[in-house]
Amino acid sequence: MTMMELTAEEEELIRSRRTGTEPAHKLPTLADFAAPDRPWGEFPPPNPPTITRLPSAMDWVANQQQGVQSVGQSRYLQGVRTPKRDPIQAGIAAQPAYDAAMSNPTIRARRVTALQRTNMNEWAAITEAVGPNRYVEGSVAARPKLERGVARYRQFLEQHVARLDSMPSTTSADRTRKMVENLEGLRKFKEM
Repeated sequence: MTMMELTAEEEELIRSRRTGTEPAHKLPTLADFAAPDRPWGEFPPPNPPTITRLPSAMDWVANQQQGVQSVGQSRYLQGVRTPKRDPIQAGIAAQPAYDAAMSNPTIRARRVTALQRTNMNEWAAITEAVGPNRYVEGSVAARPKLERGVARYRQFLEQHVARLDSMPSTTSADRTRKMVENLEGLRKFKEM
């Protein structure tokens, strides 16, 4: 058996217990750990909560940038690995909307042909290899563009949310009207 070395305080404690005397160095009690601003075992008074329906534009941008920098790569890769739908097929399915927005028939035909030349595995391999770092760097680099977009969107949302909050939601019909108003308002914003 190996001998353990004791500190001077431990030796004194053992000696005092054997002799029944009080050690010169007293061990701390729970009261010694109590915070000065509250009694032991009680929570400190909370900071007063502030109800914030929408964050400020500055907080919104800072939160978005912080999120991108802390988990952007992992979320980007997760999105590549678990897409909601096949991006190639979704791109092909979106062709009618693309046709309506474009006026050059040559460009429209080139897009479908290019999408048909690739597949989801190739897309995922290239995106995983090239994309995560570029996504984070690009998002951080595009901060001024994000600030402009958030400011514009937030201004719209303030009015939109105030309008929705002023609507009654007592009955099922009220809630349906509110839902439709929300959808229509967001659709109008996309068209702005």
